[in-house]
Amino acid sequence: MPPHKQRGAALLIFFLLLVMAGLGYLVSGLSPESVDARRTQQTQEVLSQARDALIGYAIQYRERQLATGTQDAMYGYLPMPDVGTSRFHASQTPACNTEGCAMSFINGAFPADNETIIGRFPWKTLGLEPLRDGHGECLWYIVSANHKDLGISSTVRMNWDTLSHLDVVVADGTAALFPALTNAHDRPVAVIFSAGPPLPGQNRATSATDDVSRCGGNYDVANYLDPATATALGGVTNYLAGTNKASGLTNAVTPKAISTQGKVFDTGSAFLPNACQGSNCNLVANDIGMSLTGDQLFGAIRKHAYFRTDINAMLDRMVNCLRDQVIASGTAARIADNACYDASQHPLGYYDHYKEQVFIAKPAASFTVNGDNSCAGALLFASQRIGSKQRITVAQKSDFSNYLEVPNFPLTGTAFSGPDLFDRSPPQAVGQDIVRCIPSSASLNEVTSPALDALGGQIVDYDPNTRILTLGRIFSITDTVRDNNASAFFGCSWTPEKHSMGNGFRSYFSFNIADAGEGFTFAVVDGDRNAENACGAAREHLGYSGDNLIRPPIAYPKIGVEIDTSKQTDPYGTGYGRSDPDYNGGHAGIVYWGDTVDGNDDNVHGLPNPPDASPRPSPTNPAVPPIVTQHGAGVARLDATSVSNLLNQNIHVRVEVSPIAIDSNLRKKTYQVDIWLVRGDTDTDMIAAMKNTTRPLRLLYPTIDSASFIHLTGQPQIYDIQGSSCPCGLGQTCGTDNICYTPVFDKVRLGFTTSQSTAAKDQIITISNFFTTWLP
Repeated sequence: MPPHKQRGAALLIFFLLLVMAGLGYLVSGLSPESVDARRTQQTQEVLSQARDALIGYAIQYRERQLATGTQDAMYGYLPMPDVGTSRFHASQTPACNTEGCAMSFINGAFPADNETIIGRFPWKTLGLEPLRDGHGECLWYIVSANHKDLGISSTVRMNWDTLSHLDVVVADGTAALFPALTNAHDRPVAVIFSAGPPLPGQNRATSATDDVSRCGGNYDVANYLDPATATALGGVTNYLAGTNKASGLTNAVTPKAISTQGKVFDTGSAFLPNACQGSNCNLVANDIGMSLTGDQLFGAIRKHAYFRTDINAMLDRMVNCLRDQVIASGTAARIADNACYDASQHPLGYYDHYKEQVFIAKPAASFTVNGDNSCAGALLFASQRIGSKQRITVAQKSDFSNYLEVPNFPLTGTAFSGPDLFDRSPPQAVGQDIVRCIPSSASLNEVTSPALDALGGQIVDYDPNTRILTLGRIFSITDTVRDNNASAFFGCSWTPEKHSMGNGFRSYFSFNIADAGEGFTFAVVDGDRNAENACGAAREHLGYSGDNLIRPPIAYPKIGVEIDTSKQTDPYGTGYGRSDPDYNGGHAGIVYWGDTVDGNDDNVHGLPNPPDASPRPSPTNPAVPPIVTQHGAGVARLDATSVSNLLNQNIHVRVEVSPIAIDSNLRKKTYQVDIWLVRGDTDTDMIAAMKNTTRPLRLLYPTIDSASFIHLTGQPQIYDIQGSSCPCGLGQTCGTDNICYTPVFDKVRLGFTTSQSTAAKDQIITISNFFTTWLP
């Protein structure tokens, strides 16, 4: 054969060998084992995707409900399954009423609290395309009665101890399926199923009554989840008894048993998993289920910042209330119901759902709380369970050792300890007790004027029983005595403890003017530069600016919300003028401070003028706008006509302050300051949003910038205080420029300042419902 023909034949043989090798690889890849492996992998991937989507739904549940006006919804609820469009009800929100939508109603009624539901996985509600297993079937889904989203406020207590109505059983070679779980808290709150290929007796024909254009088949659960007859798996079924076997009443004492392990065979005398040999060996189940447990669910929810903010805000409110009350010596119990921190208080709903986890201790002997021996008691919040602890029966719930760890159990101990903030886990241990000191002092103090004692009383008074702060008094004294003691009419009230500024805070309070006078300020002051006895001067100073020569004046930096019902329109320096606007109905304004040398001008609008031109200027107090506006300016009119229109009505105030920019080189921070005021109680939605300090107001009430209320805003730049050259003294840090700086606003103190004058009427202003959420 010629050489060129030999080369051609060799190429042909090589090509044939290559094709045969490829076909061999392809055939081997299509073996039953490899096909099953790929199907199993696809099934596991899609089940995991579905479980993640359920967790995402639970994490966003409270925010989703807030958007619809429901403010007390709890994290942890899961969507209802898709039970078919023929069972959709006209009362259901029409935003999702097709195949893939979770149902709120079944046959026109809400399911009962103890009704467990099975149906197809609600992919559309969760923002997904249909999820299919390795056999091409859409997924199915069962949700425990206690964890299903009814779209209304459920009576079921929802927390990480809420018990599921589902149990898992497995085939283990015996005559009955065996319970797989030893701790009832390990039960799944939901299971996502891959139904696999149909078994004998299952009919997956296309439904004539429901929209199945995407997934096909029908909604009869027994046609998908096994076994087709209840006797085939020893009485265990992966379906219930209602219409389409999709619903049924369940309970936590005898939970619904389900099989999730995939293939189960019946030999006639035993049930075997995975595989079976011999003639008397029938495949009775092939459902593969992926469980979502309560611990998995709340492990994810705990990482949600809003959830942690809510828990900490609940504990803040409890501490603030309890410090104003008398705690009996020898107390060792769960927290008792109290109108000061019940479910009607923000964060709404949390108290009822988590009060089983909250304890109060005040041993008869001396004790410490995180090393502090001056506390009036200890507030303890039990976190998630650890180990084999159970919180199910009455006896288990009465045993506090199932909630608290050493050294916090027993509650009669002498040294309680733990972090005071509930945090994500990790880094915080899952079962870590949260421990708060209940201070022995009231939640607001009184900075008094000594000279007023001889005249009949003070102009600041906090009543811990009612938790109402009163500013102003009517004194039975002559005008002459008044004139001779004008400088004595000042008063302040502060939170006794300074608090880390962190990422800022959101505060709410309401005030009511029974009789108008000078007015007052809500003040945010540097906690390290101002002790709890600081207070400014009387008359036009409103207790915010100036020096009363008795108490320490309020040192800058500071931010004030001025509520002024008595105008001093004269320019500063002429008749003690504050450059107030000429508004007959009073005004509200933001004030910072004027000249850093002379604190007498700290609440003068528009000062310093001209603006401070120094390299580290103080922020300018907002000037009165030339055109009166309610939004965006630093000064606004309280009423268009007369101060008398403000009397005897509640005025609601929301204050939000947070750092928005940091310049490490110049050692300064820029803060966003927003203040909203709403007069009267008619706008209930707005007031409810203002009271909820756990969320930004704009999130709760998106139309705030167009609504008819007062909105003050500013962005002050606040510098650390410059000192001498390094090395630095105590409390200072050395900058890159070799200059020492004293950090400011790292810790702040909140409070109220007020004054009266001889020219104004005796004022009576009550402040109530004061609460703050701190942003760590």
